[in-house]
Amino acid sequence: MVGLSELKTQQSSTLDERIESLKQNPRGEFLQAIRDKDLARCLVKTAEIHGHFCPGSALGVMASVYGLHMLGLESISSDGLEGLMAVVEINACFADGVQAVSGCTLGNNALVYRDLGRMAVTFALRGRDNGVRIRVLPDFSSRVAEAAPKFYPIMEKVIKNREGGAKGKADFREIGRDAAFALIRLPFEELFVIETIQPLLPEYAPITQSVVCANCGEMIMATKAVDGLCLICAGEEYRQVEGKGIVAKESCRQPASTKS
Repeated sequence: MVGLSELKTQQSSTLDERIESLKQNPRGEFLQAIRDKDLARCLVKTAEIHGHFCPGSALGVMASVYGLHMLGLESISSDGLEGLMAVVEINACFADGVQAVSGCTLGNNALVYRDLGRMAVTFALRGRDNGVRIRVLPDFSSRVAEAAPKFYPIMEKVIKNREGGAKGKADFREIGRDAAFALIRLPFEELFVIETIQPLLPEYAPITQSVVCANCGEMIMATKAVDGLCLICAGEEYRQVEGKGIVAKESCRQPASTKS
């Protein structure tokens, strides 16, 4: 019989081996799940960044797994260095499924966000003429309602109306989880349309120098400087991504720095 201390040692050794493996291939476990079309595992991994389970992220997971398989194994093995590109058309739960599964994110410049409000994503490999675009069918909500009848009422209460308190949030997480896992069991063709297209991709992200704002002293990208000032200190308009999409914001010029 294995003692407690020996069991802890074995578990620690297993964890160390897993960490060493992930050092060599940080997305290795995720990539295997994608190759296996293990939607449940991909959904669990997505929830690590999304924070909860819901139909929207489940749809993003499904669209990405099937889209990458259609694009080919080369895309599934992408390393996040802008070889594989994802063009997502909505900034909602769906987008997190895309980012998690594809590995294309805002931070590695492999994710392009088009502020169109459409639940769709295009995957493409640089140097290849054709990509694939996957869009969610308009009647997907009826599929969600069939799979989890309680989901939309609880979403209306907790998410839209901000009601229900802690109990409502707990109910939403539970019902959202049931809805998400029910959704990934449905046939792909009942939820999506997939088509081959010629994608329009941006150039590789430029590597820009950094400069220091002459007023606030903060480091900024040189391409965002105006007469040696950051956009805030220069009182210039800037844009931010929020729930409404890409929104222009007015900045107020900051007072001159008093740093010595």
